[in-house]
Amino acid sequence: MVEVKQLHEVPIRNTVVAVLLFLLAFLSAGFTTPDLNDFTSGAEKLGSGDYRGALVDFNKAIELNPEDPESFFYRGLAKAKSGDFQGSIVDYDKAIQLKPNYLDSYGSRGIAKARLGDLEGAIQDFDKAIEISPKDGNAYFNRGIAMEMSGVMSDACVDWRKALDLGHAPAAKFLSKNCQ
Repeated sequence: MVEVKQLHEVPIRNTVVAVLLFLLAFLSAGFTTPDLNDFTSGAEKLGSGDYRGALVDFNKAIELNPEDPESFFYRGLAKAKSGDFQGSIVDYDKAIQLKPNYLDSYGSRGIAKARLGDLEGAIQDFDKAIEISPKDGNAYFNRGIAMEMSGVMSDACVDWRKALDLGHAPAAKFLSKNCQ
């Protein structure tokens, strides 16, 4: 009789374990962070060129976590990629408000300002990016482009030389083309 009892206990134990694992999986699914899922989905869509879909996902992420500077930054990128530079600046402003030394937001906001013709504002943003990270060749490169657009070629050449010295290879082309 002992053997019969043990045979019945094994399937019951397996069933109980299976039910507990199912419940655990079901309950843990409810505890995932939707803002992280929306953020990840938005980043994937942004990377694949689905800017409208990325905007929808970043909007959801921001609704769920309005204090996340990353979501504002990436929504700003999606807006800029869609041609909405003014809207992107609003998002970069919010990202900077939430994270005052947000290097990428200053650089991207500078590009958006330059695209809108606010070259002085763009240069100020690149100055701030350089202040935050003095070894960021990209910030010097972009400031050089804003200087060129402003007609200040000597300063543009200085920035492109610095960018190249810091390892930003595209600066070499601008130097050879514009700075003799």
